[in-house]
Amino acid sequence: MAASRVRVAVAVLVLAVAVQVRAQEPPSMPNPQAMQIQAQRIAQERPREAEAAARAFLHVISLQPGMPAADSRLSELDQLKREMPDAYWGEVAQLTVQFDMVQNLARRDSLRASLVTMMFGLESMARTLQRAYRFGSDAQRDVYRPQLEKVISSHFDIENQLRLLEIKDIERRLADVRAEAQRRQDKRAEFIKFAVDDIIRDAIRPR
Repeated sequence: MAASRVRVAVAVLVLAVAVQVRAQEPPSMPNPQAMQIQAQRIAQERPREAEAAARAFLHVISLQPGMPAADSRLSELDQLKREMPDAYWGEVAQLTVQFDMVQNLARRDSLRASLVTMMFGLESMARTLQRAYRFGSDAQRDVYRPQLEKVISSHFDIENQLRLLEIKDIERRLADVRAEAQRRQDKRAEFIKFAVDDIIRDAIRPR
């Protein structure tokens, strides 16, 4: 039951981040549902290039503040491949799709890309702990739960940083719209004159 709650919690967090980031991306960016479909396809087809992308992303994640060293995460991935191939390819698929999303975001906003990279790194850690919890003893589960709480707490904090950045963007755009509205109001007579002159010129233009 506890493992199921963790799985649901992580899924909700992933969806929230994907929707939040997508709001700042062009329409060509995949939505959360498309990302999930892509991950499922990778997990089923198991292309070799996805393994390379997943490992590359773990290296990128390890460069972020507070993230574990790449060697330890790669060792965990290798162990997962030996012991649980299906789970391994599910993890590879998630990392591959997330890496693609981060690369696209980095072209426009390096700060958000860094924060999202840390969030995806934390989600990968949460999945690792979830698997350990599922197969652990009661004593081990008592250790894993506080570790999960720490990971999800960090995830929540970074998600909040992204929301604050979005609020600042909205406030800046709102200030720009208000300034433009005031400018047009201040020059109301001028705009009306230009519009009327243009209509009259069009009316008397030779056909």
